[in-house]
Amino acid sequence: MWTGRQSYLRYAGSIYLYVLVSSILITTIGLGSLVAVRVQMRSARLASDYAEARACAVSAIELGLLYVKQDANWRTNRPNGVWLQDQPLGSGHLTLEGIDPTDGDLTNSLYNPLLLTGVGVKGMARHKTQITLVAEGGGVTCLEGSLHAGTDLSFDSATVQSGQKISANNSVTAVSSTINADVEAVGTISGSTYNGTRTTGIQPRTMPGSTVFDWYVSNGTPIDYADLAGNGLIDIVLSPGNNPYGTHQTNPQGIYVLDCLGSSLGIQRCRIVGTLVVLHAGSSSAIMGEVNFEPAVSNYPVLLVSGNMRFQIYSTGTLNEAVLSVNFNPFGTPYQGSEDDDLLDIYPCAIKGLVYISGNSLMQASPVFDGVVVIGNTLTTMSTPVISLTYRSTFVDNPPPGFGGTPTLKISPYSRKQVIDE
Repeated sequence: MWTGRQSYLRYAGSIYLYVLVSSILITTIGLGSLVAVRVQMRSARLASDYAEARACAVSAIELGLLYVKQDANWRTNRPNGVWLQDQPLGSGHLTLEGIDPTDGDLTNSLYNPLLLTGVGVKGMARHKTQITLVAEGGGVTCLEGSLHAGTDLSFDSATVQSGQKISANNSVTAVSSTINADVEAVGTISGSTYNGTRTTGIQPRTMPGSTVFDWYVSNGTPIDYADLAGNGLIDIVLSPGNNPYGTHQTNPQGIYVLDCLGSSLGIQRCRIVGTLVVLHAGSSSAIMGEVNFEPAVSNYPVLLVSGNMRFQIYSTGTLNEAVLSVNFNPFGTPYQGSEDDDLLDIYPCAIKGLVYISGNSLMQASPVFDGVVVIGNTLTTMSTPVISLTYRSTFVDNPPPGFGGTPTLKISPYSRKQVIDE
């Protein structure tokens, strides 16, 4: 039997326990609230730091773009690697890296891409972002048309067929001729008949410089002029796998260099799969009859001539092995299939690729060009030629050595990305 005092003590103990538990619970809730507030504050601070770190990384990229835009010599003035290291910005820091992702050398080509990496740091937050810039265009502007002359185009009793513009850095004249192409000139356009647009007063188109031959001479295989039969290339094949002259040394890119030492050169009944470089060509040098030229490397020139060159090529002719008793597709010279040792092949008479003549050129008969023709000085015609020109943008889009201008770097689509270090 509980006494009154015992009941009171029991009741008081219950009240005390209730108050104690309530106090502990309230204290726990309070401490939990403090922890939650601290977590929220830390989370907010981290979010703020991350936003500032991201802003620093983006700013680093923008600085890189500014350096490229403002400095024409940035490839030599900015080393491949870190451009800026832990530079303060606001209350954060940024680092900028610029590298050539193809070969790690920013100085060896105007056409290699640039990978910019920006890193931003604020407190414990770090953000890393990248973009890639690629070179576009940049070939000398004379490559923008199917035919260009450094001075004049002078057509006499000629027909010109081209789906792309032809141009001259001085004047264009047409006497008793039909020009089925758009025509541009720095100076005047006179004569008739023009069946395309005529535009005068254009900016002079840029031409390759005096060093245009240097790379090919350094990387080509020489042919001794004294080894030529009758001072000409006749009934032969030059290709990466075939060289009939001297020690028969071949060139993997099909680049062969022939120094005429001022003498004239005749080229006829030949097939070239490569780049033929003719130096110091005499004034009477000519490509005659039936020939078939194409580059071994798609964007390389097929013919480079230092001097003058006459074209007297017949589009209706062919390189017919059976008729000429010459194998123009020997082993080592594939053409649209496997090479062979028979005399059953027939090749069209055409010059495919980029042709550059540093001096003057005379065109006769009916030459067929598939690519771009650039004449350093004046082009003239005679004997009612029909000049057929098919334009290829390969050479201005991806210019070969010696034909590059200054390309424009543009941000590659979809290349901007956040990078997570592993």
